[in-house]
Amino acid sequence: MEILLWVLVLSISFSSMEFMAWFSHKYIMHGFLWVLHKDHHKKNHKSWFERNDLFFIFYAIVSAVFMLMWGEYNFWPGLPIGIGIFC
Repeated sequence: MEILLWVLVLSISFSSMEFMAWFSHKYIMHGFLWVLHKDHHKKNHKSWFERNDLFFIFYAIVSAVFMLMWGEYNFWPGLPIGIGIFC
């Protein structure tokens, strides 16, 4: 039963993040945070780093925080949520 619940939490977090990726790309990245996202569409720099990469870093931090909550505070859904966000 624990495995089923673990897989359910991971699946829900993955599905939620798929929606979040679509929503944030359409309404946030192409909206009020266009200033961070536009270098992803128009390459006018010589750097390997784009300001658009900040979105990836933000979601990586959110994923890592859930995994840390699992490891440090024994928050059992932290690992499947963190993995779901990562996937």
